[in-house]
Amino acid sequence: MNSGENRATEAWICQRIREIAPRDKAAETQARACLEEKVKPVGSLGELEEMAAVMAGIFGTLVLDIRSKGNLIFCADNGVYEEGYHKYPRQITRLVTEIMAAGKGGGAVIAKSVGARFKIIDLGVIGFPKAPNIEHAVIRPEGTGNIAAGPAMTRQEACQAIEIGMKEAEAFFDEGVQVITTGEIGLGNTATSAAVIAALTGRDPSEVTGMGSGCTEQTFAQKTTVVARALEVNRPDPSDILDVISKVGGFDIGAMTGVMLAAALRRKPVVVDGIIAQAAALCAIRSNPLARDYMLASHMSGEKGAGPTFESLGMMPPLRMGMRLGEGTGSCLLFPMLDAAAAVLSEMASFDDLAIWFPEDWPPKA
Repeated sequence: MNSGENRATEAWICQRIREIAPRDKAAETQARACLEEKVKPVGSLGELEEMAAVMAGIFGTLVLDIRSKGNLIFCADNGVYEEGYHKYPRQITRLVTEIMAAGKGGGAVIAKSVGARFKIIDLGVIGFPKAPNIEHAVIRPEGTGNIAAGPAMTRQEACQAIEIGMKEAEAFFDEGVQVITTGEIGLGNTATSAAVIAALTGRDPSEVTGMGSGCTEQTFAQKTTVVARALEVNRPDPSDILDVISKVGGFDIGAMTGVMLAAALRRKPVVVDGIIAQAAALCAIRSNPLARDYMLASHMSGEKGAGPTFESLGMMPPLRMGMRLGEGTGSCLLFPMLDAAAAVLSEMASFDDLAIWFPEDWPPKA
């Protein structure tokens, strides 16, 4: 891209972000009133009722057709791997990407098990994964730079990552997907996520840096130091999301941010997965707080930073399963719960129905 194209892309993203509108509060209120009239004690279905009401607000209707769901999995290497705390060899990113494309990775297997589609997008995996069913939208073939030594990417590349995520999500929506989630593959991305979260929340790196997939007890302290050094070296501006992503983020975080912004623009629910998705959710919400209206939390990751980050997001995930794989595995598990919530709203009998079905017995006589 030349400088003019770069400025145009950033301007396009900023304009789209400004177009996000709040969810339909009237439909949400109507749904809550409808749920109170169902044949059950008020509030007895707990968070299932909250999901139904929120989705009614998102779609602007009480008749929810959410049968089509999808998981977009973004893959990229991260230069912070060079710091040496990771126990897995670097080619794991490419190998897992190829396994995922074959439908055998965790994000693909769980998506299929709940009837969801999945798509694999290569943003910069070293070795160029060659399996079929991979879409190549490569920003930089070698992945990002080492955040402990300098910026992860240029501002223009951060814009490119967000744009890719937005366009991938919109393509899914154009194909009929009604509920979306995001996954990721890439060694080092729990470190970049911790750096993004610390930058945006002001928390100390020790509060939000977890073991990830590649730490041992011996190297965990080194990883935390690496995250702290990345923040010191780059000094990301928390008021500028592009600055944060470009300096201490990853291509996957940028693309996932784009997906979440596109979901808000298209008035579709986006289910937030683990710690990398949480970092992206923070970026999207800081870009426009109304993006929060379209997000549904799924599970409390086993990563150390999950609790503090959900607190910053103002979310409380319903599932607690100790999962920390990423790839959209935990968020896909929320899909059947959303189906149940939609069914309760549209199909469960109300007290008014009792008067129709049992006119001689309703209302009960004293």
